[in-house]
Amino acid sequence: MEFCHLTESEYQQFQQQHPYGNFMSAMESMHVKEDEGWKVELVGVKENGKIVLATPLTSIPVMKVYRYYYAQRGFLMDYHRMDVLNFFTAEIKKYLKKQKGLYLEVDPNVLYKERDIDGNLVPDGFDNSYVVENMKKAGYIHQGFTRGYGSGQMRWIFSLYLQNRDAQTMLKSFHQQTRWSINRTKKEGVQVRELGLDEVDIFLDMMKETAQRRGFEERDRNFYISQIKEFTKINHGKLLLAYLDLDAFKDNLVQEQKQLEAEKAEVDAKLEKIPNSKKFVKRAKVLTENLEINAKKQDRANQLKKQYGSVLNMATTFFIISNGEVVYMHSATNDVFRKFYAPYALQWYMIQYAIEHHIDRYDFYGISGIFDKDDPSYGVYDFKRGFTGQVEELVGVFILPIHEHAYKIYQKLKG
Repeated sequence: MEFCHLTESEYQQFQQQHPYGNFMSAMESMHVKEDEGWKVELVGVKENGKIVLATPLTSIPVMKVYRYYYAQRGFLMDYHRMDVLNFFTAEIKKYLKKQKGLYLEVDPNVLYKERDIDGNLVPDGFDNSYVVENMKKAGYIHQGFTRGYGSGQMRWIFSLYLQNRDAQTMLKSFHQQTRWSINRTKKEGVQVRELGLDEVDIFLDMMKETAQRRGFEERDRNFYISQIKEFTKINHGKLLLAYLDLDAFKDNLVQEQKQLEAEKAEVDAKLEKIPNSKKFVKRAKVLTENLEINAKKQDRANQLKKQYGSVLNMATTFFIISNGEVVYMHSATNDVFRKFYAPYALQWYMIQYAIEHHIDRYDFYGISGIFDKDDPSYGVYDFKRGFTGQVEELVGVFILPIHEHAYKIYQKLKG
């Protein structure tokens, strides 16, 4: 076996075909890391000239003289191969020691144990606990089966599998409240379109407002711009906007009003001839109610236009398309328009896109792994759960100390 640096093309070809490859280990994410000031290396192990392990290595300075190394969603390998893991570990320790590496962190993109939609373990489901045990045998320190939103990458995610599902079958499988919300967006005239790079400020401004409103730490604007540029330039990203065009909405309402009035006139004419017809009396009542609803919608549209202008930007989301999955990455909403349920329009648009393009996995990304309804994080999980799917738990984070004495000091300083 041979420890080696890989070319970008070598790594990319291996990563795109590997079952553990995902957007976080993709070259696009490595370019984003470089834009943020990280050093990026691509290393691996070859056996008889064939790659059997590959991983990105990103690093930044720490404690002035050392470097922190991170194998983002690595290693890409068969974790049954202890010979490969042990060989790589010995070689990477020697290499990183020369580079003044303090420690290496790795968070494999490997599911731990099978769970259902409620987060419960599935009896006789898959069990990849051998990955944890093999990593520990090779000298890595497992950081535990954590829950909640920490500072690192998500350990708990929520995914929807779309194999052999058409859009209507998928819609019927959603929870009732989710179906109602999607249908509501249609009735309210909410539309979805892609944003160009020249419109990225719409996304960024809404992200900033949402972060301030919800009290979470916002990423740097340059990070979002870099990530969006990297993934959209090869059509691996979709920056979407859910909006309401009030002029078009009002035109549709006027057209609907005319149709309702015409039908009401026909029914009234029939009632003059057959005044006791229960059928026509009932229909006349329904049409009157629909005309009243239409009038209220027109009045509300006029008020909204007067207050906010002709186009209402309601919600925005960035999706990544990579390694056979769609990933729900970042989202923001305008809280003023929350009753239009625009986030549901964005999700339904992208689920249909995935089905049409034969993408089998729809990754709603992070949840906390806490399934208590009283927990503040439950709302995020409950929103995603409404689309059906399943909870997924990754094996977690591992640490490989390189300069062990300095690492112990570093741990004490961190508290």
